[in-house]
Amino acid sequence: MRRSKSGLIYPILILLAVFSLAGLDYIGWKKGEKSFLFSSFHKAYFPKKTVTLDDRSLWEILLERLSSLNIKKDSISQYRDQEGIHHIMIEVTPARYKKLDSRLQRELSQVKASISIRKKDQDQDIQYYLWKVEGKGELISLLFFCRLEKKPPKIPITPKTAKNKVAIIVDDMGYSLDSLSKICSLGQALTIAILPFSPLAKETASIAHSNNLEVILHLPLESLNNVYDNNHTEGIIHSNMSQEEIIKTTNFCMQEIPYISGINTHMGSKITSDQNLMGVILGQIKGKDLYFIDSRTTADSVAYDIAQQMGIPSAFRHVFLDTKLDEAYIKSQLLQLFDKARKNGKAIGICHPSPETLKVLKKNLHLISEYDLEAVFASEIVQ
Repeated sequence: MRRSKSGLIYPILILLAVFSLAGLDYIGWKKGEKSFLFSSFHKAYFPKKTVTLDDRSLWEILLERLSSLNIKKDSISQYRDQEGIHHIMIEVTPARYKKLDSRLQRELSQVKASISIRKKDQDQDIQYYLWKVEGKGELISLLFFCRLEKKPPKIPITPKTAKNKVAIIVDDMGYSLDSLSKICSLGQALTIAILPFSPLAKETASIAHSNNLEVILHLPLESLNNVYDNNHTEGIIHSNMSQEEIIKTTNFCMQEIPYISGINTHMGSKITSDQNLMGVILGQIKGKDLYFIDSRTTADSVAYDIAQQMGIPSAFRHVFLDTKLDEAYIKSQLLQLFDKARKNGKAIGICHPSPETLKVLKKNLHLISEYDLEAVFASEIVQ
């Protein structure tokens, strides 16, 4: 039986309506407008990609993990140094560190990051954990501070008396947290002089400051004879620099070390004997309200005299303790320093964190009281 033409009209119209609606729905979906058919189809077969840990930087992952452990923001300090290395310093309890330790390790393994260095140090009442983490093209330094519950006084607090004063500055700091821990355990008012671009410069400054030690910048200056160090010491000020370069370098070095209250010189026999060069450097030091110690690596130094003329609180080194790494020699120099302080009312000694020097200090600093001296920071010697 033949179907009439009028009977086909309704199915055709229905199909045209369906295709028209589908077409309009598709056009709307492509434009980002509301769609019923194609948006459901796309969600079902092309789910939206979610952001994973791999899409974030290692720096962001670590900070997110710390936040998830409810570590207070004021317990975390962070910065990025001139070489692009991120530093995170966190103060936590020992129990919280254990939890943080395992969780961070899991996160690092998930993003294919590794701990290249892992060190533990401890002084009288603080444990330090240093991690160097590499991954995702980043290098991150993590330093954890864990204060122990029972803490003896870090530095004996004694009332000021009329005793004569002696200050000991430990130069070339910033390379070893182990030597810093030994210095902190001595329980004396020592001054820590940190080289501005040493690998652990900022960590050293933070730990020394938290242990009530005085922090100063060990400013590198060109030497007359030490050609190798002149050419290989980062941040060193050279005599052939313009005034603008000297100003820029001096300020750059000062910004590298937190908590500084003063500056002393590293090498510098060529610079400290030049009145004009020292005038430029000391002008920047005065502008930052810092004190100045002339290490006097040359008898021709004019640095202290110029500092005095400029009204900068200043002093100079009286005795080098360890120009020879021999314990008997170092002890004789230490006693010479004590004798000068007793006779002159005050004196400054400079030493370095060598094993020999640290042994001598540990065995003989008790003699300070026998010489009727008071151990003070360098800031209490300057005038």
